[in-house]
Amino acid sequence: MRHIFTIMIAALFLFYPSHGFTQVKEIVSEGAYNMGDGETPSVAESRALLNAKRIALEQAGTYVESYTKVESFQLTKDEIQVLTSGIMEVDILDKKRTIVGDGFRFWVKIKARVNPDRIQEMANKIKAKDKSVVEDYKKIQEAYDKSQREIGELKKQLAGAKGEKEKKKVEAKITDDERLFQANEWFEKGNKYSFLNNEHDKAIEAFTFAIALDPNYARAYNGRGNAYGGKGQYDRAMQDYNKAIQLDPNLAYAYYNRGNAYNNKGQKDRAIEDYNKAIALNPNLVRAYINRGVAYAAKGQYDRAIQDYNKAIALDPNLALAYNNRGAAYGNKGQHDRAMQDFNKVIVLNPNDDLAYYNLACYYSLHGDELKSCDSLGKAVEKGFKDWEHIKKDSDLNKIRNADCYKKIMEGR
Repeated sequence: MRHIFTIMIAALFLFYPSHGFTQVKEIVSEGAYNMGDGETPSVAESRALLNAKRIALEQAGTYVESYTKVESFQLTKDEIQVLTSGIMEVDILDKKRTIVGDGFRFWVKIKARVNPDRIQEMANKIKAKDKSVVEDYKKIQEAYDKSQREIGELKKQLAGAKGEKEKKKVEAKITDDERLFQANEWFEKGNKYSFLNNEHDKAIEAFTFAIALDPNYARAYNGRGNAYGGKGQYDRAMQDYNKAIQLDPNLAYAYYNRGNAYNNKGQKDRAIEDYNKAIALNPNLVRAYINRGVAYAAKGQYDRAIQDYNKAIALDPNLALAYNNRGAAYGNKGQHDRAMQDFNKVIVLNPNDDLAYYNLACYYSLHGDELKSCDSLGKAVEKGFKDWEHIKKDSDLNKIRNADCYKKIMEGR
């Protein structure tokens, strides 16, 4: 059993659409912002747009929450907010700039759309990302709130400034606040490009703009590293993770992501070191345990890998990936019954996992159970397993090679 046990660093939960939510949800909302002295029109308009988006997001979130409850996606409130923000598409219907007192009032009207067909896709991605994307989203919203509070206070200070020197000092602070606001906008765009759409080049560009505006933005370096990693450019990714860690030594996800880069480069010991650090900083980082288990398994240390998969399962009992990898580790130890239990659990959690069915087919074949082996192999093919050359050559299927059911499966491809 050398090759059927597939250990995965990343996997997605698969959800399937309900027929109760078929229409695109449309929401119209408005936002406004009064620009004061020292502020720039482009940022003032962005603040008005942000206010409109937040109103739409609240209504869209209620719709998405209802959908996820019907589909039993088991998402938290924070995950629903991230999901909603990710799939909400916004068109500007109208915008105006009017004079109010000594300043300008920016007003914008938008139409936000939520496509239920994208909810399942986004739920998959969120569930496959630990809490990093949720944490990033919350940090962005906190930064926006902080900016709104600070700009309001700075406006008061500017209105009460005595003398040109004091006025210029406050105006400089307003400029800094606007710069950081724009950096957060670019960071949010980068996350959407990278996380939602796998548009890594656009993500790199957006994160680079964020870094140019705020050279100390550790999470932007981490995000850009992820985008480079998505392109398979692990050395460039690690440069950004190194910078993120330099700027924020407590950023667990930077260590975790750098560990993934080392893992992908085959440097298992260095990967394990980074996973250790990530876990020390965040003991609930489920995928750090899983991927450290992957590194241990690659080194043949299956008992240590199983310990990590056990921990991941304790933290998230519904994570199919952890059972899949633990089953692979048990299989490599020759503990076939325990491996089969785990692959069956994968199927309970994800009935469309073709690889779990395929692994079971191989086990049943090894045990001489022709009917169950063929049944599992047929389901693997039905669920999408199409590696026909692998099936034809896999020595673990030798005991059913001449069975009629096996021949029918191969003829029906």
